[in-house]
Amino acid sequence: MPLDLMALERRLIGFDTVSRNSNLPMMDFLADLLTNLGLDVRVFASKDGGKADVYATLGPRDGAGLMLSGHTDVVPVEGQAWDSDPFVLTEREGRFYGRGTADMKTFIAQCVMAAEAMRGRTLKRTLHLAFTYDEEVGCHGAAHLMKSLAEHKLPLPSCAVIGEPTNFKVFNKHKGYSACRVSIRGVEGHSGMPAKGANAIQQAALVIQKLMDVERERMGRRSLEAEFEIPYTTVNVGMVTGGTAVNIIPNRCDVHFEYRTMPGEDPSYVLDQVRGYVKKELLPRFRAQQPGVDIEVLEESRGLPMQAPPGSAIERLALELTGNPRTGSAPYYTEGAIYTEGGIPTVICGPGDIDQAHRPNEYVTREQLDRGLPFLLRLIERVCL
Repeated sequence: MPLDLMALERRLIGFDTVSRNSNLPMMDFLADLLTNLGLDVRVFASKDGGKADVYATLGPRDGAGLMLSGHTDVVPVEGQAWDSDPFVLTEREGRFYGRGTADMKTFIAQCVMAAEAMRGRTLKRTLHLAFTYDEEVGCHGAAHLMKSLAEHKLPLPSCAVIGEPTNFKVFNKHKGYSACRVSIRGVEGHSGMPAKGANAIQQAALVIQKLMDVERERMGRRSLEAEFEIPYTTVNVGMVTGGTAVNIIPNRCDVHFEYRTMPGEDPSYVLDQVRGYVKKELLPRFRAQQPGVDIEVLEESRGLPMQAPPGSAIERLALELTGNPRTGSAPYYTEGAIYTEGGIPTVICGPGDIDQAHRPNEYVTREQLDRGLPFLLRLIERVCL
């Protein structure tokens, strides 16, 4: 019996694949479904076995071909005011609501439908479907997939399309990111005797001021202004934790920040500026108050910017099929940086609007649902048939 797009969409939205959870129930479902459609399915389990990538192949086993890639994890819903159950696909006035409708289970459903449409046809080049884990928390699944392909001596795809929500615009670049923590250890004491302690929160305030100064300096070094809405490296302080009570000198404080690096810039620049400031200025002054204090600057995760070589065959084809005059840049991080760095020409193009992603009442429109499968079929026909 032929697959039904809405039934498949409903089933995928029903899997609670928030990144903190295992994605194995959804991956087992997809692996079985794709196997039944005649694809050669490989499941690459994560190191702890709690999650997995699914890599399914149709066509010549020794061919490189086209990879359609999407991540299976979604962001949390706690604290968000949803008008319906986020894990039940709900239609209202031509919009389909549910966590992952935009980001990015709709694309996964459309990929499966496209694979079904190719069943029984002779492909000259291979079609690959790559469904990954933990994109939302560091693109760990995509990195694991690339490592797994190398370990199993499987040929890299000749090109890739990542179906992030772009409203079918074509992106070939985005900023990198770095998530960092500054951990400050001071000396506690009575608030009425400040000279006998060392205030960790006050040092945190100075770190935050330095970050603001670095971002202001980066604002003056703009690039790619025609392609990026915010054409400079940005800095965001996302969390500050510390202190015990208002009358106790705080002996600990952590500042969590991230920065988004423009393509072509040194991805370590912001981090190096903070580390240099702490080592040369802040920490010596802090230790002059109390010798036992310390300030650590740690990078907890990093993703390089994506800047695909312009004018690739997959880029030209995606522009032609979508009717876009030129490429743009994604305002978010994607697995495209990993695939591009690994030597796979990649573009980002898919259904849905990023403005709906990560929000309560996330949705995809009927027009975006209907547009996806014809786009994928034309893409596959041009590359693989």
